[in-house]
Amino acid sequence: KAKLLFYMLALGAVVGLSHSASAQEHHHKVTDEVFAKKAAAGGLTEVELGKIAQQNGVAQGVKDFGAKMVTDHGKVNDALKAVATKDKLTIPDKPNAEQQALIDKLSKETGAKFDKAYVHAMVKAHVGDKALFTEEAASAKNPDLKQFAEDTLPVITSHLEMIEGMAKGESAASG
Repeated sequence: KAKLLFYMLALGAVVGLSHSASAQEHHHKVTDEVFAKKAAAGGLTEVELGKIAQQNGVAQGVKDFGAKMVTDHGKVNDALKAVATKDKLTIPDKPNAEQQALIDKLSKETGAKFDKAYVHAMVKAHVGDKALFTEEAASAKNPDLKQFAEDTLPVITSHLEMIEGMAKGESAASG
């Protein structure tokens, strides 16, 4: 009886582990898909906000950063679209509702008030982007998404450093 119990426990452990592994694998496929959707929506948002920054911004640095977002995130969005097409992933073609609300809100602001709100939004967005892309680069199951995340991470890191520098300068100027 003890041998039978041992074999049953051993079998249960093996079944449990294999289920756990397949659950993790399944979870990760969802994570890659979620990454692709978040990256696409975020990139589209940053392009739209970059266009608004060029129109509504007052500081030249804000206008220039906006132009950089349009150019750089436009290229990143194109690269992600190519991966999505190749790997048959569905990605959004517009920002999500929360991002659209931010676009709508910032499009109504002008001058120094816009600049401050835009810089704050870009710091927040790029902190989130860096975390998202870092995780994907480290743990993606899809090799194309992994490569995309690895290739894009230095661009996002550069943007984050630039916008944090602008935010520090802004707080120094207003304080």
